[in-house]
Formats: sequence, structure tokens, C-alpha cells
Amino acid sequence: MYGGQGAGFVAALGLVLAVACGGSTPGPVSGRPSPNGAPSQAVTLPLSAWQKLGATQAPPASIQQVSLGAAAVVDQTQGAVSDADARAWALAFMRTFAYLRWAVSTGQSEFLLRSGLSTAPLAVFQPNVNDIARARAAGDRVEYTLQTFRRFVVRSVPQSLQASIQRAEEIWKPYAIYLDAVGPVETDWIDPQGNRTVKSQVGAGIPLFELVGGELGHDPVMGDVWVFASDFDCTAASSRQTLAPLCNP
Repeated sequence: MYGGQGAGFVAALGLVLAVACGGSTPGPVSGRPSPNGAPSQAVTLPLSAWQKLGATQAPPASIQQVSLGAAAVVDQTQGAVSDADARAWALAFMRTFAYLRWAVSTGQSEFLLRSGLSTAPLAVFQPNVNDIARARAAGDRVEYTLQTFRRFVVRSVPQSLQASIQRAEEIWKPYAIYLDAVGPVETDWIDPQGNRTVKSQVGAGIPLFELVGGELGHDPVMGDVWVFASDFDCTAASSRQTLAPLCNP
């Protein structure tokens, strides 16, 4: 996931999220998403519900409001997945990234590891946890900025790739979403005075291709999320060779 190298990279999502306050601020629960990505219903939950997921504060309600923007959803499963489900998966992916970006910006390492957003969190989220730890040691916090998603391509993952995926200490699932995105995007450290230091950067128009294996999760606290099982950087030659044609544009 963008922000560090590992099995994959964290793609920073294009949502503007406010930092939630601590204390007893409630968090939302969503029903199934409506076609435009907004939750169909919301129920407030106490902070304790989020603490059980490893968070020290509740995320902002805006985290539930996700959109695909101008990005297209492409279903390449030859009918194994319906177009409606493919769109729901793409929206759930965006919600997971909203939680990811919030967690990184507020230093919520334990939430990334314990929330259930991944069945292989030590592999998938390790780059993000490392970003949080390094910035915290310097007295700073991390912020991932926007990239532009162009396509969400739902693909079947043959079981013949299971061994290759497991060698990366990740988990095989029968489906993955191929992310077609472009920069600019960057990782910044922000000090207590608000000064911003660019730590990594991808320029405008540079492709950011990623393959995120997983499945739809219906979480009573977080709502519908894409539960990561694997995450591969498809701009890397090793990933393209190992996961071809899944990592091909």
C-alpha cells in the first residue's frame, strides 16, 4: 500500500477527511451502500465499539460517504460476479481506504492490525504501520494525499497462484480488484506546527497499478468494507511476472 514498499503499496484515496475528536464521540454504522456510495442507514455507536477494533478514537462520519467519482468499474469475471456486486466491491474498497487514510493520519496502528480490514494485516499494512512509527518517533504525523483512480477492474484469481501469493505471506482469495490510477500522490510528514515535509512522491500522470485480493465484508461497526487478503504493486516487474495476466493493464 502507498507510503512504503512491501507486498504492495498503499494507494492514497481522494477523500477529504476531518480528524475525529476523542472522548465519547460516536461512530457511524452503515447498512448496505446505496448506488452512489452513501450508506443507506446510519446508527451511532459509542467510542467503546471502535476501541474493540483497536482505535483510540472514533473516525469522522464522513468516512462512510464514499464515491467512485469518474472512475469506471469493469467486471472481467465472465459473469461469475454481477456488475452490481462489482460496483459494491469497488465502493467497499474506497471505504476501506478511507479508514486506512484516517488511521494513518491519526496514528492508529492497532486499528489497522486489529480492525479486520485485512485477513493478512502484518503483510498488507506493514508499510503504513512503519510510516506511523517513523513519523511518531520524530514527533510528526503522516498524511497521504490524492491520486486519481481511473478504473476498478474486478478479476478472478486462479487457484494456481495460491502458492505464489502465500510465499509473500498473504492469502489467496478467488477475486481481486485491479486498481488503475495515476499520480500525483505523495506521503507527507506534518510537524506540530503544521509544517509539511514531503517524504515520497509520485509525479503527475505516473501510473499506479495495484492488485488487491480480498472479499466484501459486512462489519457492524465499519459498514461494508473490502477486506484485504493480499496487495501487490503491479508497477513492479516481479509482480507482473508472478501474477500475469492479473497484473496487466
